[in-house]
Amino acid sequence: MIPITSPESLGNVLRKFRQEQGLTQSDAGRKLNMTQKTVSQIESGKPGVRLETLFNLMSALGLEMHLEPRSRPEKHKAIW
Repeated sequence: MIPITSPESLGNVLRKFRQEQGLTQSDAGRKLNMTQKTVSQIESGKPGVRLETLFNLMSALGLEMHLEPRSRPEKHKAIW
C-alpha cells in the first residue's frame, strides 16, 4: 500500500499509474472529457481541483481509495 499524505503524493501516485497504462495526460483527459491541463493540475497537487474530478480520474485509471488511520501520527504537523 502506498501512503498518501498530501495532494502532491496523491498526484505522484496517479501519474505513476497513468504512465504504467501507457497514457499521456491528454489521453487520460480525453477519456473523461477534461483537458490535459486539468490532469496536470491533479498530478501536480495544485489546489482548486474538485473532488468529483479527482474521483473521475481515479475511476478512469481503474483506481479506488481506501482510508485508514496512520500507525504513528506525527505530532504538530498539519496533513495539508
